Amino acid sequence: MKNFLSVILFFAVIFIGFSGKLSAQKMLFFRAKSDFSIVIPNRATDLEILSANELQKYIKRCSGAELPIITEKQYSEKQAAIFVGKTDYAQVQSAAISQLKNDGFFIYSDSNNLIIYGKEKKGTLYGVYDFLETFLGFRLYTPDNLYVTDKAFFHLPDTLIIRNPSFRYREVLYYYPNQSQLYADWHKLHNRNDLAQDWGMFVHTFRHLIPVEKYFEEHPEWFSEINGRRIKDGQLCLSNPDVLEELCRNLAMEMEKKPEATYWSVSNNDNMNNCQCAQCHRLDSLYGAPSGTLLYFINQVAARFPDKQISTLAYQYTRKAPERWIVPEPNVNIMFCSIECGRQESIATAIDEEEFRSDMYGWKRLTDNLFVWDYIVQFRNMLNPFPNLHVLQPNLQYFRDNKVEMMFEQGTGAQNKTSWMEIRTYLTAKLLWNVDADVDSIFAEFCQGYYGAASPYISEFYREMHQSLIASKKGLEIYGYPIDGKEGYLSPTQIGKYQKLIAQAYAVAGCDSTLVDKIRYLELSLDFAVLELAMSNISPELSFFTYKNGEKMVNQEMMTKAENFVADCHRFGINNLEEMGYTPEKFFANIKNFIAKSTLPNLAQNRKVTLKTQFSPTYDAGGAQSLTDGIVGTLDYHFNWLGFEGKHLDAIVDLESEKVINQISIDFFFYPLSWIYAPEKVIFYISRNGKRWKKVSERQYENPQILAKANIVNFSSEELTNKKARYIRVKATSPLVNPEWHRGYGLPCWIFTDEIIVR
Repeated sequence: MKNFLSVILFFAVIFIGFSGKLSAQKMLFFRAKSDFSIVIPNRATDLEILSANELQKYIKRCSGAELPIITEKQYSEKQAAIFVGKTDYAQVQSAAISQLKNDGFFIYSDSNNLIIYGKEKKGTLYGVYDFLETFLGFRLYTPDNLYVTDKAFFHLPDTLIIRNPSFRYREVLYYYPNQSQLYADWHKLHNRNDLAQDWGMFVHTFRHLIPVEKYFEEHPEWFSEINGRRIKDGQLCLSNPDVLEELCRNLAMEMEKKPEATYWSVSNNDNMNNCQCAQCHRLDSLYGAPSGTLLYFINQVAARFPDKQISTLAYQYTRKAPERWIVPEPNVNIMFCSIECGRQESIATAIDEEEFRSDMYGWKRLTDNLFVWDYIVQFRNMLNPFPNLHVLQPNLQYFRDNKVEMMFEQGTGAQNKTSWMEIRTYLTAKLLWNVDADVDSIFAEFCQGYYGAASPYISEFYREMHQSLIASKKGLEIYGYPIDGKEGYLSPTQIGKYQKLIAQAYAVAGCDSTLVDKIRYLELSLDFAVLELAMSNISPELSFFTYKNGEKMVNQEMMTKAENFVADCHRFGINNLEEMGYTPEKFFANIKNFIAKSTLPNLAQNRKVTLKTQFSPTYDAGGAQSLTDGIVGTLDYHFNWLGFEGKHLDAIVDLESEKVINQISIDFFFYPLSWIYAPEKVIFYISRNGKRWKKVSERQYENPQILAKANIVNFSSEELTNKKARYIRVKATSPLVNPEWHRGYGLPCWIFTDEIIVR
């Protein structure tokens, strides 16, 4: 009995202590009731009113309690309150206010009242969303996936939280933030709406401020001189004083349309053709880099508009900082770009990024007004698995440590979707606000919250792919292809592991259609890689073909995967698979073309080929015999395409005996952005003895003036109606050099071909 009473007394003491502790804390809400009001300043701004409304709305969603919103004039000291914005009550916390930077905020509670206060612009709104996350457990994983906790009660703790951003400007371009204002604000990001207020013009603006269509005919001297000739597809002649005057006039007119905008980009076009006239060349030499000539021009523009920030690009040929004699004016903003960097390792440590780090240091020593344009997706194959999550934090820390205050992380086009966009956007957003955040915790919390029961398998899917990439020591490029990972993270063995994890995720998802769709969207990235790799026939498992008794047959399981891939791309709103508009339908059409070329009977297959012109050793594809080896090319000219630089094609195929010929065909790759064209003309010949040739067909072709759309162009002879021949000859007339409209005018160009088909 004595022991029993002792136990009761012990728990009574514990309960009294605990209840006393609770009584010292104010109950924000209890069973859908609350004594609190939300208090805003007497002259509240629109953002402060929005902040109060959001707080009211979400507290009601998690508790059922609706807190009234009142002004400070209506507030009585006897009331319990949440003070939102720059209220007089909040001003007492001067020590906390003094620690705020940019759009930072603080959350303060003394167990009686709560203060949420932001310093600039949306700081208070950010504080409201932070309170909902930190104290009430809300999470916004995607714009349409808000996790809301149901709470019966919540005690207001004693707290003081001061949060300042790691970067003054934070944007994730062309991902959720551009389509969802809630997502942008919740994650403390600047988005397109903010951009419209702050920025008057944004990157690659030479073409807008001095349009070539308007000025070139009358003033060719205003544009880049390349190899002694002024070109349209280049930059401006920055040493020409008339260019400065006209650009400033046009810029002033643009500023009149948007007087509230602070930042105005005056920046080079998206090409490498800077002017090489004598005066520009002299300035390049004087300053030690073309960026010095650019800065010479931009500083003059900035002097004309001292109340504006003139932003320009340290991009490609201007990435290297000038070495001497010039520095940016105080109102010149340098937008430093990392487009060339690999994503397999942190920029701070990668051996291959020494030059980038040198350029970063070069600009850092010249100015504090740095804006970094970074890239976080794979643009050439946007749905390809892109395991770069491990470098997001160290790269951002590197930029923070190098005095960068403005960060721009580029996703994809506004209407485009990519692999892993949910987790990548979420992680990037959290790190832009707090670059030293616990990434492992954020990752685990996202996977658990977004994927639920499937989280263990999806988490392992991500981890396994990253570990495989790192262990392979292979590169990861933003303009890469799945084939780049075939000996590393996209090897047949690794793909098998990922497929097993996806299958386990589906198994636990059961009939949860929402979760099944989330898993399927993730799986689409793996399917894209599998389909691409299958066209390279890298293993029996990753092939569009099977073999039975030596007969080559279409792998129907792979074809079904392709059909389902296209259908689900449509279902999920995936319209493009690469930056320049490669649709899922075009992808499927290329698969069908690949299969047709690979399976139709070809009298030339494995026959001897003699080349009268020399291919390039850079793109040898296995040499002359690659033209009859049965391995056809896809929309990646790096593999299975035989390249000829500045040369025509003249190929002879020996069929070994006389055959009946009905048609001859050959394909060529087209991609002028990489200086690759289809031939201007293809002529087909036949011969019985290899000496006397009969021309049987000729095809002309005019290359379109399009830079960045890859395509495969077919040249087929006319129907030959049972012609007999042993030898086939194909002559293709290359343009030899880039045409006048091209930025590489006059320099050698390429033709690429993969297979000669004889039927």
